[in-house]
Amino acid sequence: MFEVKRKQGESFDGMYRRFQRRIQKGGLVKEVRRRRYDDPTPNFTGRKFKKVRGIKIALKRGWLIKTGKATEEDFRGKHR
Repeated sequence: MFEVKRKQGESFDGMYRRFQRRIQKGGLVKEVRRRRYDDPTPNFTGRKFKKVRGIKIALKRGWLIKTGKATEEDFRGKHR
């Protein structure tokens, strides 16, 4: 953490500006913004469950297409 001590006769605003400058030059703001929405790498179990889920969805799609209940176009372009 960055430490800034108030100089004699310095206003709070001046001290706060120095503190903000130190944070920006130190790259802390950039690092925090980068980490804010960045998901950490999942562990082995998380990757495994994600893979299994994908396989189940693929099998279900294949079955629906094979039985004629759905077509290829039904699954295209449906993102969130």
